[in-house]
Amino acid sequence: MKQILPTWINDVDPLDFYLSEPRPAPVDRPWVMVNMIASVDGATAINGASGDLGGPADRAVFRAVRASCDWILVASGTAGAEGYRTPNPDEAVVQRRLAAGRSRTPRLAIVTASGALDPTIPALADTTTDDDPGDNRRTLVITGEAADGARLAELNAEIVRLPMPAPRPDAVLGEIHRRGAAVVLCEGGPTWNGQMTEAGLVDELCLSISPILAGGTSSRIVAGAAQADPARMRLRSLLTEGDLLFARYTRP
Repeated sequence: MKQILPTWINDVDPLDFYLSEPRPAPVDRPWVMVNMIASVDGATAINGASGDLGGPADRAVFRAVRASCDWILVASGTAGAEGYRTPNPDEAVVQRRLAAGRSRTPRLAIVTASGALDPTIPALADTTTDDDPGDNRRTLVITGEAADGARLAELNAEIVRLPMPAPRPDAVLGEIHRRGAAVVLCEGGPTWNGQMTEAGLVDELCLSISPILAGGTSSRIVAGAAQADPARMRLRSLLTEGDLLFARYTRP
C-alpha cells in the first residue's frame, strides 16, 4: 500500500499508519471515527451489503481502523444486513492494542430505536467469552423508552434503555463514554451517520473509495441529515492500493 498524501511513501503498513494517528478525545465524550466504503458514484452497498465494494486492501484498512478504537458502534439495520459478529482481532492486532494501552478487543454496541433486532446474528447469538476474564465482550444494545421490551428480552446482550423515546447520538456517546471509551468507531449505517453528523459529533472520517460504478438506489455514506451548515473536513492523508483509495479526513 502506498501513501500519496501528505507525502509520498512507497510502502505503508495500514496497522502502523492508523494506530499512530492522534485522536484527542473531547472533555465530555469520546473521539468519534466514522469508517465507510463507497463506490465512485457514491453507493454504500451492492445488493444490500458493502462486501462487494471492497477487497483485500479494504479489509486490511478495516482491520487497522478497528484496531484504533475502544468501542465499535453500529445501527441495528447495518448490524443485521452485514451479519455483525463480536470483534475478534488476530493476535498481532491484540498485541498492538495492549501496547497502546487498550483492551484486547474493542467492544461492540448496537443502537436501535425499535428494539427489533435479529437475535440470531452472530453478535447476539455467540455466547463464548474471551480468554481474558477481565475483558467483557458481551454486546451492548442501546435503545430508548419506545423499544419493544419483548423483543429486547430475546437478545443475548447487555441492554441499556435511555430515558428518551429513541436514543440520541449525544446520549449514546455519553453512555459509552461513561464506560471509559476514549475512541469510538461508528460503522453506520448512513441514517445513523446522518444523525451523528447533524449533531456535530463526527471528528474523523475514514473513507474507502471503490473503483466501481454501482448504479442502483443505494444511499450515500451520510443520509437524512437536515444540517443546514455542512461540516467542513480536512484531508489528512490518502493511501492507495491498486485502484482503491483510502482517505482520512478530520475536523479542521
